[in-house]
Amino acid sequence: MSDGMVIAIIFAVIALMGGGLAAAIVLCIKWSRTRKERSYTGETMGVVERIRPGGSDRASYAYVRYCVDGVEYTLRESLKLNSTLIKLGPIPIGQRKTYVLGCSVGSTVRVSYLPSDPSRAILTDNRGIMNV
Repeated sequence: MSDGMVIAIIFAVIALMGGGLAAAIVLCIKWSRTRKERSYTGETMGVVERIRPGGSDRASYAYVRYCVDGVEYTLRESLKLNSTLIKLGPIPIGQRKTYVLGCSVGSTVRVSYLPSDPSRAILTDNRGIMNV
């Protein structure tokens, strides 16, 4: 076997390992979210108090205030994004990212919480895997 072939095989193995690791991480995140969606059966409405915009290296976060049985809680969750192509005629020239929730400060959003511990909650409609 030539040196070039060995190098190509090594690079292929490294690429597959990286892809496999990324896929495993995505599957774990999805599994965790699905588990919470099944367990967090309480539902209430919350108000977006603040949005911390992200960047190319960090996620955007929403801070949501909600109330359960007269007690106020604050939830911080990374906002999932939708991506749509920006085209110049048929040619893609970029992408526009928008929040899945379509929320802004002052918006009302659905919050699902764990009935036995209302401080544990998620944004009900914030589904997806893309954060940045």
